Amino acid sequence: MEDDVPPPDLAPSAHRMDEVEAQVRRLQSRVDALSGKKASSDESGRHAVVWWNLSIADQAVELQELAEWVEWLQVRYASAGDWLRPCWWRHGFVVEELSALRTAWLGVYEPAENTEATAALDWHEAAERCRERVRQVISTGPGCTAVAHRADQPVTDDPRWIEERGVLGGAGPETSAQSFDETSSIAESAIEE
Repeated sequence: MEDDVPPPDLAPSAHRMDEVEAQVRRLQSRVDALSGKKASSDESGRHAVVWWNLSIADQAVELQELAEWVEWLQVRYASAGDWLRPCWWRHGFVVEELSALRTAWLGVYEPAENTEATAALDWHEAAERCRERVRQVISTGPGCTAVAHRADQPVTDDPRWIEERGVLGGAGPETSAQSFDETSSIAESAIEE
């Protein structure tokens, strides 16, 4: 008779477990930062973040760490407000740019080994180019303002894109934009904490 009972749906439990594990990693990172403990080189953030390969929970953790660094960057450099909007974390291109900028910053200011004498100057020059690209995308892309967010319009929604992907034998990216939207929803609550 027990065979007639369908197994329980474990998907919500697995999703919740991912969220709990991500929260534990975030808390451990904060404890390490407060105690002055340096993470191992694999966990230090010195690696480029490959957002595509991360689970939703890991994306939320990485996005929270990036948000903390971006806030520090804005305060430290008293950057002009025209280059970055409050909704920056909702735009994949901007997240990728800032993530790469943070990775480069960690390589210069928290290096695992000695760096070139001009590395910091090189980083500042790269940072200005990054700010210009973000400024360009924000102003010519969705057109977000300091008080209004406008979602990106993915090229993959274009019927021509879908047609061409069909010709190539693929249905198109299945989760890249969707998972980023899901991450944004999950991370929104973490960033607002």
